[in-house]
Amino acid sequence: MSQSNLAVQPPEEEPTPSQVQPGEVHKPSPASNVSVPKLGRQKERSPEQQAEVERIGQIEPFVGLQRDEDLFTKLNNWRELGICARVTTMDRLGLAKSLIFYTQNHTKRRSGLLVMPAPVVYVEIEQHGSPTDLLLLILEFLVNPLDCGHLRQLRSRAWGTLKAYKVKILIVNNADMLSFSAFNELMRISEKLRISVVLAGSPHLNEIIDPKAVKKNKYINIHNTFLKWHPYNIISKEDLPTVVSNWETRLGWSNPLNLYVNKDIVATLSETAQGQLRALYENLREIAAWKIDHPKAQVNFKNINEAIGTSYHPISKLQEK
Repeated sequence: MSQSNLAVQPPEEEPTPSQVQPGEVHKPSPASNVSVPKLGRQKERSPEQQAEVERIGQIEPFVGLQRDEDLFTKLNNWRELGICARVTTMDRLGLAKSLIFYTQNHTKRRSGLLVMPAPVVYVEIEQHGSPTDLLLLILEFLVNPLDCGHLRQLRSRAWGTLKAYKVKILIVNNADMLSFSAFNELMRISEKLRISVVLAGSPHLNEIIDPKAVKKNKYINIHNTFLKWHPYNIISKEDLPTVVSNWETRLGWSNPLNLYVNKDIVATLSETAQGQLRALYENLREIAAWKIDHPKAQVNFKNINEAIGTSYHPISKLQEK
């Protein structure tokens, strides 16, 4: 028996109470029926307190320690003798601040322009640094950042500018992000201009240019160029109170926290930072912000642990394979 085409058409639906009929005004559901996501508790601070918290977030001073003096001595020697080398550390922020301090004390600028001679050049490599990226960074430091087009012209301009400014040492931080071609550019700079080139980065840098690794034979010449090595140590437990005291000085509060005089608090800061400057400064910022939010609370071991909260510890030593 055949069926009519009308049999497949669905029947008209009865209007439900939630549907709006012609001539009716739509009324929103009561607020109690709407699920509003919570975005966490906001700190109730005055504008002055909030401004102070934001200022605290910018406090990251360089603190000269014995590890920095040892590094500067090595850099001076390499600069004078034209020796290429590498510097590695797990404390990336500490090393960067030390290298910047060294550079600023050997170069001068007037109205943003570099004063000749400029014996020290410092650049920081970004992710997957290519030869073009490297040469542009060098020119940018020397206040000559114009792109010359092809790599050959860019290389010629970078070499000429390094020679004109009488550069004696080129420091390349985050060198573990360099490409193979960029490593070769640095090798040729040291050979052609007879200047010191120093690679700085994490201990992974040594693995990258190790020709004994699998399929790394092409790195033999690079390895043979950068034979000298200096380890930049993490912050020792003995030096940590000095760093904390210097940070509090920069904080500049009339009622100082005096964290560095409490041995238990210093031990906690040492354990949670594992000798790394970035982790230490993050914890100090949290403590200072906590004190702003709890002005009447005592600065003791229990409260400091509460202020720091729960976190992973940074890794300060690579595991041997």
